[in-house]
Amino acid sequence: MKYILYLGIFYTLVSCASRPVVMEQSSNDGAERILDLSSSMIANQEIVIGGCWDYINTVYDRAGYSSNRRLTAFKSKFKGPYYNSDKIKPGDWLYFVNHSYRDIEHSAIFVRWVDKDKKIALMVNYLGENKRVPATYKEFHIDKVYNVIRPRDS
Repeated sequence: MKYILYLGIFYTLVSCASRPVVMEQSSNDGAERILDLSSSMIANQEIVIGGCWDYINTVYDRAGYSSNRRLTAFKSKFKGPYYNSDKIKPGDWLYFVNHSYRDIEHSAIFVRWVDKDKKIALMVNYLGENKRVPATYKEFHIDKVYNVIRPRDS
């Protein structure tokens, strides 16, 4: 019986520790499902073969937001114009210029602002490039967001 109690306490501590922050107040049910699911996948160190797009697509699909249940809030090109950062919401799938890695295109899931004035965001990040490395939370400078997808709740 003690073993089960200890296991329950351990599971609670691990699952609570895997979520780095409380979401912003503007979240909705879809965003919460996406962030909860990605948090579980990070905690379980789950690997999705493929790139960042494949990982986020898997998160959205598993959360119940297959392609027909997604809203493209903004679509542009790598060179701009760029999305107004004031409109970014938790759970948004953002395509952006990745300044931390050769200024290439990258996508990740927005969690929250770390420093909104400097456009530093905490994101669910998957390395991609077919590496077998689990997703993590990472801070990105997201001043050049050129595509935004979010869950569509009907």
